[in-house]
Amino acid sequence: GYAIAEHFAKEGYDVFITSRSAERAQEAADKISAQYGVYAKGYGLGIRDEEAVKAIFADIDSRYCFVETVVLNSANMGFGSDPAKGLDFFEQSVEEFQEVFETNLVWNFMIIRQAAIRMKEHGKGAIVFIGSNTSYRAIPNRAAYCASKGGINSMSKAFAVDLGKYGIRSNV
Repeated sequence: GYAIAEHFAKEGYDVFITSRSAERAQEAADKISAQYGVYAKGYGLGIRDEEAVKAIFADIDSRYCFVETVVLNSANMGFGSDPAKGLDFFEQSVEEFQEVFETNLVWNFMIIRQAAIRMKEHGKGAIVFIGSNTSYRAIPNRAAYCASKGGINSMSKAFAVDLGKYGIRSNV
């Protein structure tokens, strides 16, 4: 995520960074602002918190900024506590499975909706998902992650159809 924000800053764009940790998001924003001379702000954001997403966009609006591009790179990798082992199908809880989808699909949906409301008003915008080859190629003990990344591909296509008429592109 940092490298994505840094790339936009290098090109002269102001950046807004979200992270599960407000402190880490602001540290990244401060570093980018100091290095590239752009406005940058960090926000803490947890999954399942649509009101926080709305508050972030309201804060951005209050600064008279327009979020023209949203890059969605957060992910729950769905491997539990051991990346090498993953989550065994027979042992994975429904809650663990749901959390992967809530992070990788629902959270992104909440962010996109708030961005798209503003993009529609401006008649342009870009939504960029960071995908994974696991949407096409399954890996052991990562069913939720693989399925959620496939869902991102489908969701992006649906957004391209639904939002394209407003000048909003959606790609993975």
